[in-house]
Amino acid sequence: AAPTIILQIIITIVFYDSIWIKANKNITRSLVAQLKTIEEMYQNDKKNLDFFTDSYKNNFNFEIGIVREKLPEISGERRFSPMDRSLRRELKSTFGNNNYWFSTSKFKNAVEIKIKSKDDVLQFLVPKELVSASSVRLFVLWTTLPSIALIIIALIFLKNQTRPIIKLAEASE
Repeated sequence: AAPTIILQIIITIVFYDSIWIKANKNITRSLVAQLKTIEEMYQNDKKNLDFFTDSYKNNFNFEIGIVREKLPEISGERRFSPMDRSLRRELKSTFGNNNYWFSTSKFKNAVEIKIKSKDDVLQFLVPKELVSASSVRLFVLWTTLPSIALIIIALIFLKNQTRPIIKLAEASE
């Protein structure tokens, strides 16, 4: 059982580090680039803003609103969530400190993002699929179930292999 458990731990760490985190980083970077494009469009061309926001709503399932308020003081992010960490890193590098706010836990299937743009605040409701890859549960399922099955098979084989040795030891006594 030990080699199977060690192999599973190594595979999980390698996959998690190299594929899942990089995929989330690229997904989040793409989303933040889209948000930056919308913010720049809002600053430069307010005449076509309705067409642009409707286009994003229809094609990317974004909800975009413009409110005249300050950003919330209380942070809506979770410190140890990989999705929040990735989103915070990308928003901070694109918009700077204190120019954004987000909450990944307020809605079940959406992320609320607010971005400060001069006197206004752009408010976005974005599907969680655009922030994070949703294959974590599937990955955990595919790594744990075969491991458990292999460990059970290994224990059965080990029991069958040690039975004759135990009988021989009893006979020799």
